[in-house]
Amino acid sequence: MDNSRTVTEVETEATTAPVDLTENSGVRSCRGEEVIRGRQRLAELSDGSLVTMAPMQVNADGAPHAYHPDNAEGGAILHLCNAGKVYLPDGSSYHGSESNETCTGKFMDDVAKIREAGWDDPEVGAVNWYGIYATGRVRIGTQFVQNVKPPLTEEGFYISPTALEDRGFAPDDQRRYVNAITVPHAVVRRDSGVELGTFGVAWRTKDCPGGRVCDPVPFIVADIGPKIGEGSIALTRLVNGLEVTEDITRENRFQGAVSDEDDVMWVFFGGRRAPTPYTPGSVERHAEAAFEAWGGEDRLAQCLRVEQPVANGD
Repeated sequence: MDNSRTVTEVETEATTAPVDLTENSGVRSCRGEEVIRGRQRLAELSDGSLVTMAPMQVNADGAPHAYHPDNAEGGAILHLCNAGKVYLPDGSSYHGSESNETCTGKFMDDVAKIREAGWDDPEVGAVNWYGIYATGRVRIGTQFVQNVKPPLTEEGFYISPTALEDRGFAPDDQRRYVNAITVPHAVVRRDSGVELGTFGVAWRTKDCPGGRVCDPVPFIVADIGPKIGEGSIALTRLVNGLEVTEDITRENRFQGAVSDEDDVMWVFFGGRRAPTPYTPGSVERHAEAAFEAWGGEDRLAQCLRVEQPVANGD
């Protein structure tokens, strides 16, 4: 990448004005202006779509068995320490994931005491659950702690939300959120200018592993995170030529993660938000239609012929 080019700082708030992709479907060019959105480099094309190169890390938000009170013993694919911050009556606080020792030791000990006390006893402490759905708040010392009471599903798991929601279901219903195991979805920064519910495509452009065929995979934008370069379990598997399966365990949850920053091409189409429901069939149908309207594989091939920005490059 020619770093001598001028990088334009642009407005980072997502626009609600739709882009008519059908009218732009005849545009095949993949040359655009390099911009910075959410501290990452992308090429903005003439129709407003965005292209960049980034890794493919796994995001399990929305997975029905992401978190369980008993962690792996209960069938969870993630440890509960990744989902919360503990606040104690002595004024101290800490993230459960700050170290492996804290995760499996102090965090779980404190959570057990806090749960036994009903989750909101100011004399025992509280957990701000930011990775699982929870309600209520409590004052611990001088701090008001939000989202402290996490309900369980009938199967005994905590509810793992995504930022994109189907409001036809209650907030404490896992079906409200986009299933990371069965639906290919992507993560963006809140200030990236990419709107939740819109579509894009991810393509592993080189080094497809195991002799498999790595085809472009259309996706829905369903969650907010620290950067572009994270995809759901389903998206990660499909981008690497693997089948989507509901048999996801701690052993295979990260299968297909791509660490090289220029191996995966990400395109965000913009345009109208997806209609509900966010089921695998519905998302696949609408994402494929959006991909074709944007220009499909012909236009994507043009993108490969142009040097694209690396999202996290210097």
